[in-house]
Formats: sequence, structure tokens, C-alpha cells
Amino acid sequence: MEPRKHYFAKIPTIAIFIVMAMSGPLGVLLFILKAIDEKAEKEEQAACPGNAYTPPEPASTRKEEPVHGPDMPTQEQKSAKQWHKNIATLCTILGAIFLFAGVMDVVDLIGAWPLMPDPGELFSDIVMAIGGGGALLTGLRMNSTRKLERLLDKVVGERDNIPLPELFAAAGVDAARGRAAVKSAIEHGYFGADAYIDNRTDTLVVRGAAPQPKKPAPAPAPKPQPAAEDEYAALLRQLREVNDAIPDPVMSQKISRLEEVSGKIFDYVKAHPEKLPQIRKFMSYYLPTTLKLLNAYDRMSSQGVEGQNISGTMERVESMMSNIVTAFERQLDSLFGDQALDISTDITVLENMMAREGLSDDPIHQTQKETPAAEEKESGEDGDGIRLEL
Repeated sequence: MEPRKHYFAKIPTIAIFIVMAMSGPLGVLLFILKAIDEKAEKEEQAACPGNAYTPPEPASTRKEEPVHGPDMPTQEQKSAKQWHKNIATLCTILGAIFLFAGVMDVVDLIGAWPLMPDPGELFSDIVMAIGGGGALLTGLRMNSTRKLERLLDKVVGERDNIPLPELFAAAGVDAARGRAAVKSAIEHGYFGADAYIDNRTDTLVVRGAAPQPKKPAPAPAPKPQPAAEDEYAALLRQLREVNDAIPDPVMSQKISRLEEVSGKIFDYVKAHPEKLPQIRKFMSYYLPTTLKLLNAYDRMSSQGVEGQNISGTMERVESMMSNIVTAFERQLDSLFGDQALDISTDITVLENMMAREGLSDDPIHQTQKETPAAEEKESGEDGDGIRLEL
């Protein structure tokens, strides 16, 4: 069954604008009929999506499809381009005419309103002016689109493809307007029959295959961060800095000795973590207090004033440095207490064993060895006597 024709749905909106400029009520009526017809057409298509009737084309009237290359537009594209041009010209000319006529009529009616008021005529002239203005704006916008399409075609030139951001930048348009103009230019055959927009790469493809999307560059390897300075290294650095700042050679020598002893203490504790409790007071009080005194000494020595307070305080720090060096050395020595005890015990055991085996020249240990031997000899003689009596 052949479906019903929907003639009102096929009427271009521009044509209705032109009719409205000539006759307002007729233009409004056409808008209503177009809307009703479009709704009915959509309902029929939704109800029977696969039953669209296509009348067979007689064999005598069939025409072979014209052969066209990829750079040549199809006949359909040519027709769409010509139709777009004609509509733009028609809307511009008729819109300007009806806008001018409507405005002039409205001005005349307003001038003659006190003598001969005519509301119906005034409404008709206002509608004619609005319709003419709408048609004029539409025509101007279509002409602007046509100019932009030609500009885009010149920018593309002989290229097989071009990224859309590059095309828009060269044409001086924003992305939204540029994309709409590219789609319109494709429909009108400006770029040939096979042009299309590749949305994966955001590229206008004129001919050939679309460019492959670029693989994201691998993220640069993170730069290795320098190891954080531990507490021991920070304390040694502070000692070195204050030593460099104090010019007095005697003080500098003592500070160097403090730095040397402190480094040995830290190295030993790193190798023997179980010794850490023994240096907690050294770490929490003695060494920070020493640094505090040395920094104060450095500040006072840089003042260049020989006052009683400054000189007296500096002398007390200088006299205290020998005691501090001795205390640091004793702190290092105390870490080896267990080892010294173990070594002393091992030496004593070794001496006793060597003396017992007669491997030592120690007379005390030799006497201890000979005494058990004499007792054994006497015991042996007694044993022999007992055997004789038996």
C-alpha cells in the first residue's frame, strides 16, 4: 500500500517566512499545517518502519549514476550547493523588500492613526516586517556560511587530510562554527565526494585513509629523588658548618676532633643497633647543647667587639671544649665495654688452658700443673705398696 503524501512537511521553513512577509495569517497557517504534517509523518514511520513504499522506476527512465572521482562532488552535492546559493539569494532580496515595505507601511499607519485607525492593517504590516527581517537575516547568515565554506576549501587546498584545529585556526573561526561550516561544505561537495570528518583524530579527511591516532607518549620516568638526610648526617653537617665558620685554629681543631669522634659513634651504632639506647642522652642533650654553644660562640666572635660579656662567654666556651672532647671520647669508649669484657674473659680462659697444657711460660700456672702430677706419683707408690702386701 502506497503511503500518504506529506506535502506540508516538505515545505522549507524559509519559504514560509517569505509567505508570512507577504501575508501574515497565511504564513501562520502554513507553520501550523507543517507542524501537524511532520508529526503525522513521524507517527507513520514509527508504526511501519520497514514498509516504506518506493515506486519502481521504469527501465526506460533509469539513468546510470555518473562516474565521479574522489575530488569531484556528486550530482546530489552539486544540487545541494546550488539550492543553498539560490535560497540565500532569494531570502536576502525578498527579505529586504518585505522588511522595507513593512516598516514603511507601519510608519504610514502610525502617522494616519488619529484620522483612520486600522488595527488589522497595522498587525499585518508588523507581521510582514518581522517576516521580511527573519528572511533577510537567514539569507545573510547563509551567504556568510557560503563564504566560510569557500575559505575552508582554499585552506585545505590539495591536502589529503588536515586536523580540524589547524583548519579553524587558519580560517580564524571558533571550533563550534568551524565544525558546522565543515559539515555544510562536505554536504555541498567543496572537498569532493569522499570527504568526511574522522572523529577519532578530529581530522578532515579529503581522500585516502584517515591518519592513525597518535599513541600517547610514555610518561617520563620519575627522576630519582636524593636520599633523605638522616639524623646522624645532619648533626655531622652542622658540626662541619660551624667549624668552617669559626676562624680560631685551636677551636677548629677541637671541633674537628668532635666531628671525628661523633662520626665513629654513629658508624658503630649503625652497625650495632642494639647499642642505640646507650647514646640516647648523647643524641638528645650532649651533642645538641654542644652545637648550641658553638653557634653562640660563632655569633659572638663575628661581632668584632671585645666587651666583658662577649669575651667572658667565649673564654668559658673555649675552656669547656677540652672537657667536651674528653666526654665524647669516653662515650665512644663506653660502647666497647661489652667487647672489652668478652675479650678479657677469652684471654683469661686461653691463658689457663695454655698453662694447663704446659704451653705457657707462666711459673704460677706451671706450679699448678706440677702439684697435681706429684700427688698422682705418690698415689701410685701407695698403690704399689698395697699390691705388695696382698
